[in-house]
Amino acid sequence: MAALGSDITHRSLVSKGVDGKSPISMIVINAAIAYRGAFCTHDTTTGEVKPYDGTVTDRAVGWHFQDAVTGNSAAPRNTARIITGGYQAKRAVTGLVTTVTTDYGKKVYASNDNDLTLTGTTATMHVGFVVANSEGTTAGTNAWVAFRDMFGKVGGQ
Repeated sequence: MAALGSDITHRSLVSKGVDGKSPISMIVINAAIAYRGAFCTHDTTTGEVKPYDGTVTDRAVGWHFQDAVTGNSAAPRNTARIITGGYQAKRAVTGLVTTVTTDYGKKVYASNDNDLTLTGTTATMHVGFVVANSEGTTAGTNAWVAFRDMFGKVGGQ
């Protein structure tokens, strides 16, 4: 997989634990494009949101769930609608093994606005934990992930 280059219209952004939570609107950094389904971070330099680009000093915010939005510098500023963390969602995760329960509790990392992996490096951000295999009794590439909120708390449990 790679960073998002277009809206992911087939990805279900319906998740466990989001009921009753209101999405937040955040200004998108100038010229950045937040596609539907993009994992977004708070840019510590500008104070605005952007699709995660591997800058590990950024702070995790959540997932943009509406159509693509491009950041601009003129008023009114464009905003991304973000479901913040503290919830569970079914997502593709690289590195899941064949034994269904082997990966339960393992840390999940993001390397960009789209790709999740079980391998943490200096270029990835810890975003949550594997809580279930979405394929039921067979191993697959999808898992239910409990995502952390911007304060590091895991939710949806």
